[in-house]
Amino acid sequence: MKNESPSTFFLALLPLQNYALPLMLGITLFCAPIPTFAKEKPVPSGEAAEASSEETKPASAKPKAAKEKPSSDKAKPKGDEKAKVDGDTSKPEQLGSYGDWVAYVAKAGKEKTCYALGQPKERQPKGKLKDTPGYIFISSRPSEGIRNEIAINLGYATKDNSIGTADIDGESYDLVTKGTNAWIKDQSREKEIVGALRGGAKLTIKASSLKGTATSDLYSLKGLADALARVAQECK
Repeated sequence: MKNESPSTFFLALLPLQNYALPLMLGITLFCAPIPTFAKEKPVPSGEAAEASSEETKPASAKPKAAKEKPSSDKAKPKGDEKAKVDGDTSKPEQLGSYGDWVAYVAKAGKEKTCYALGQPKERQPKGKLKDTPGYIFISSRPSEGIRNEIAINLGYATKDNSIGTADIDGESYDLVTKGTNAWIKDQSREKEIVGALRGGAKLTIKASSLKGTATSDLYSLKGLADALARVAQECK
């Protein structure tokens, strides 16, 4: 299955296999596709799409432009000066392991991304997903004003803009998919959903593959509240 091309920043997350994670999380993350930023979310359809697009373009374009400008400006210097700029992204640092979740920080120059990672305890159907990892990435990027953004990597191709669900202890929320990823459909409820995840016991993610196979991932939420607290402490 073809994955979306990872951004330059997320290439820095590939060395996660160097860290110890509960239940071999590090190994599976090394093999799994890298989750994408908010700017790669599906655009809402209908009249709301135009307003949403106009509102989000400046926010998503600014960080990208800021990162591209130095590389354009620094295209003039030669050799080691450019290498110095390119090598300014450090490996992710594990902040702590909390139950079934792990908190990390990754730095690119003066910018930080802090995130909590969780992996499903069970994937259905087992036969088709036994060698396909999935996980949830909850990130904060202070330089972009992003706090606790939820991105779900399903590990398989979906039909863009198809609907999935996130069930937290019986309370259901809609997801929207693009490529191998899923996000909260109604972004205005993301803070509410993060609160439910903090105080919840289990999360079930349901979606369908591009071929129409229905899937279900069961996550334990044990330790997530502590992992997010550590993320908030690191990325204030």
